[in-house]
Amino acid sequence: MQIPENYTLTILGAGVMGSAVLSAVLKNRPTPFPGKIFCCTGSSASAQRLQETYGNAITATYGESNFQPVKEADVIVLGCKPFMCQTIIDQVKGALDGNKVIISLLAGWKIDQLSTSVGSPYIARVMTNTPAKYGCGTAVVSFSSDLQGTDFQSVRETIMAIVDTVGMALELPEKNMDAATSLVGSGPAFVLLMMQALAEGGVRMGIPYETAKKCAAKVMEGTSKMVMESGQHPEALKSMVCTPGGTTIGGLLTLEDRGVRGAISRAVEEAADIASKLGKK
Repeated sequence: MQIPENYTLTILGAGVMGSAVLSAVLKNRPTPFPGKIFCCTGSSASAQRLQETYGNAITATYGESNFQPVKEADVIVLGCKPFMCQTIIDQVKGALDGNKVIISLLAGWKIDQLSTSVGSPYIARVMTNTPAKYGCGTAVVSFSSDLQGTDFQSVRETIMAIVDTVGMALELPEKNMDAATSLVGSGPAFVLLMMQALAEGGVRMGIPYETAKKCAAKVMEGTSKMVMESGQHPEALKSMVCTPGGTTIGGLLTLEDRGVRGAISRAVEEAADIASKLGKK
């Protein structure tokens, strides 16, 4: 099986995540690049908004007019909310066949469940996050058994090229996907809470809010880059910041006293538990 070089990409549910992937694909132009891109939405207002935003690069549709883009698609990105997915699929059921490649962004929906619902065995289950819109997202990909093997290598490569446009794509077994949903999908909200707390600490000590916000954001960006480029364990890098009797160790002990480390780890655990139940609703 191969995806045509000039393939048609249809984003079924161009909401927050669907639009994030769309923006990343248009900006980074993976190889092969789709010859046609459809964006299917639920209302005329959202379709008009998308068309005005992306112009001739896409064709936006809504309601009953979503049928034809789904029928023409070689690759379909499912970008709708998990609880809306079955209803949306039912609306275009007649346009689906067993040869379409499905890239699912749905939290909680397992590969077998997706395959049964859309009638195709060619499923890539993806968890990405909102920074994808800015080309600095993270995505974790699991492939269905029918996409394994050398005969489907080019299909997997095309899928990974599409997904990698968000920033970074990694492959994991499906058993890890609920944890990835939490760590990758919910992680930005946890990080933003930490960023807000850092900024507000600076405000408390007299730094103007806008300056404190920029400092907090840059500190997080720089620290992330340090971890990625050095390859060292975060604990080793953290120890380099601490000097005997200094400010950093004092602040860290306060965080440990308040259970911040455990709270963050438990937040990931709780979100993963919720993710495992989403597809069952």
